[in-house]
Amino acid sequence: MKFIHTADWHLGKLFYGEYLTEEQEWLLKNQFLPLIDEEKPDVILLAGDVYDRSVPPAEAVELFDEMISEITGKRKIPFIVISGNHDSAERLSFASRILRGTGLFLCGDLYHTLAPVILKDDDGEVAFAPLPYAEPGKVREALSTDVHTHEEAERALSDFLLRQMGHAARKIAIAHEFVAGGSASDSERPLSIGGTDLISADIFAPYNYTALGHLHGPQQAGGKENVRYSGSL
Repeated sequence: MKFIHTADWHLGKLFYGEYLTEEQEWLLKNQFLPLIDEEKPDVILLAGDVYDRSVPPAEAVELFDEMISEITGKRKIPFIVISGNHDSAERLSFASRILRGTGLFLCGDLYHTLAPVILKDDDGEVAFAPLPYAEPGKVREALSTDVHTHEEAERALSDFLLRQMGHAARKIAIAHEFVAGGSASDSERPLSIGGTDLISADIFAPYNYTALGHLHGPQQAGGKENVRYSGSL
């Protein structure tokens, strides 16, 4: 199964008092959509930070709506989107259950996304584990489990989804986290204070590939070739 891994669009970003929405629109329409048409993927993964703030400007929402129409509407390509630390998980999940029937999987609020996304190709099932950004307290409440750190929370979410995947031969994780060993830049917002947001890449050992968001430079994570950040637009 061929997929495109992207992340950290940060639609509606402010830069010196000016929204970058026009520049982001140009990139998406003149580079990203042509890439989709050239590669013809079976699915597209967006690993968090769709927007730059929890309440984005109307123009940013309109741009994302247009991209959804281009991807799932015109091209009929499934689109799996998780929320990042800049997004409002609840807003991103609006109407998510009914939209799944159109091939759009909006995974933000944990209560609506605690299940894998199963897609099929000629070789059988591929199970995608959406792991949206969530504070440990939210994971503790959603799963009724005793977790206190980002690593414990991510491991608990992953294990919960893996148990539902059955015998799917191919498993893909989509996560928005800071994996230890990754190279950060000045443009990311810290997930927590004092390094407690760092998680181990070993959490993703059961997966054939892990599509990460949060760090804005494309790179491998934790020394694992199949655990990667796509980088931002």
